Amino acid sequence: MRINKVSLKKNGELLGKGEVQLMSFINYSEDDFPSLQKFFDTNDDEQKAAAVRSAIEKVVNSRIMMPIAKVRDNSVITFGDTGYIVYKSKIIPEDFSWMILAVESDKKTRDTAALLQTVLTEDNVSSLIGTIAKLAATADPVTESITAIYKFVSKTAFGLSANDKDDQVGYYLCSFIRGLDYPHGNREVIGSKDTTGNMTIDYSFFGFESYAAESVS
Repeated sequence: MRINKVSLKKNGELLGKGEVQLMSFINYSEDDFPSLQKFFDTNDDEQKAAAVRSAIEKVVNSRIMMPIAKVRDNSVITFGDTGYIVYKSKIIPEDFSWMILAVESDKKTRDTAALLQTVLTEDNVSSLIGTIAKLAATADPVTESITAIYKFVSKTAFGLSANDKDDQVGYYLCSFIRGLDYPHGNREVIGSKDTTGNMTIDYSFFGFESYAAESVS
C-alpha cells in the first residue's frame, strides 16, 4: 500500500512554514486482534484490561512515521513517482483498517514509548473498557472496537501535539473489505478527503496471488 500524494490546506502554524508529522497506522481488522475477541469471551476485569492494553499497543506499534519539513499552507506533498510504502504483506488480506494522522511535529508524538505511556493510563484503559463493552451488541463488535481504539489513539496524538482543535492538521480513517473494495487485489484513489476537511490523500495498493504464493514458499 502506497501514499502517492497528500494535500494540506493549513499546516497548523499561525504564520509561515511548519513541520508536519505524518503517522500511518495499519492493521488487519480482526485476525490481528485476538485479544479483543478474548475481551468479549471473559467476565474477568483484569483480563479485559489486559486485552485492551494489548490492542492499544498493537495499534501504536504498527505506525510508520514520515516527518515533512517546511510545510506551507496549501502544500502538496508528493512521494516520488512510485509513492511511499506504508504497508506490505506476503498475502492479500481479506480486510484491514488504515488510519493516517497529520499533526504538528513534536518530540512527544515522535516517541512511541511516550505515546504509549500517555494512552495506557489507568483512566484511559478503564474508559475504553466501558466503551468497548457497549459494543458487544453490535453486529461486528471486534471491528467496532478496533475503530474505537484507532479514534482514541488519534485523539491522544492530537492532544500531545496541540491544545487547540483547530491545530489538528489531518485525520483519515477507513476500513477495507477485499470482496467489496479490492476484489482483484488492487485499488487506486485520488483526492480522498479526511474528516477535518484540511487534508486530501491519493493512495494505491495492489497484490497478486502468484507473488504471494512464491513469497510464502
